[in-house]
Amino acid sequence: MEIEETIQWHPAFCSAIELELWENKKDLKYEREHNLSKMPLRIDFLVIKKKPNAVIKNEIGDFFLKNNIFEYKSPGDSMDAGTFYKAFSYACLYKDETENAGEILNMDTTITLVREQKPEKLLRQLGEKYELTRRAEGIYRIRGMLFPVQFLVTGEMNEEGHVFLTSLTRTMSREQAQRQLDKASSLKNNEDRKNADSVVNVASEANINLFKKMIQEGDQMCEELKEMLAPEIIEFKVLLAEQKAMLADNATKLADKDAKLADKDAELADNAAKLANQDAQIKMLKKMLAEAGIKA
Repeated sequence: MEIEETIQWHPAFCSAIELELWENKKDLKYEREHNLSKMPLRIDFLVIKKKPNAVIKNEIGDFFLKNNIFEYKSPGDSMDAGTFYKAFSYACLYKDETENAGEILNMDTTITLVREQKPEKLLRQLGEKYELTRRAEGIYRIRGMLFPVQFLVTGEMNEEGHVFLTSLTRTMSREQAQRQLDKASSLKNNEDRKNADSVVNVASEANINLFKKMIQEGDQMCEELKEMLAPEIIEFKVLLAEQKAMLADNATKLADKDAKLADKDAELADNAAKLANQDAQIKMLKKMLAEAGIKA
């Protein structure tokens, strides 16, 4: 079983965004799942509803309007024109079912697309037709479209300023892990700590070797980790990593055995061919001797 297949990136992303915008907690309402229209169309996108006249302090949300739709792509997933059109269609359907669709020029919805790697081709295509600006490290905005649009490139964002959002990666450094755990340990609010738990869990699954090393070293960092994760979860994750390594080792050994058996099969086949050739030569000699009147 591949550990990657079990990682629940979307819930952790929603938790990370809530932690990013904690200063405006009272001004924002989060819808982590939404059924679009009357169709059974359940899509994993995040909707953040902002109270009127609220001013968002975080640079991610300082362009928020009433309804703010987030489309998140986990590490390794692609983001192309198809992704963009889908997010745009979500915004259109959401506006149709929640507001007066006739007021088409009354823009009260924004779109945010999030990915670790920068979608170079998509941004280049959009920049050729619309105004593309860089709001901050890893934050790009598009103007001139039906909805205000921004891209969050988490791999480019400031790690100290966006601790939890930048933690959603498979390439976490020890410094990142320490910063994440320090930040999580400093949280006092129970809801905030639950969100931090969600992010730490995903980060530990996606970077199992790093966290396994931390646990084995047993330093203060390990103690902080144990406070965030239940002991049975830690044990399970370590066991998964060990089982994965054991399966890989067994697969290598089986491949070696198969190769040796194949060599033996080839050797036996070669010997059989030689014996068959010798039998044919003996039969020919016996025939020649018989024709010459000599008994073999």
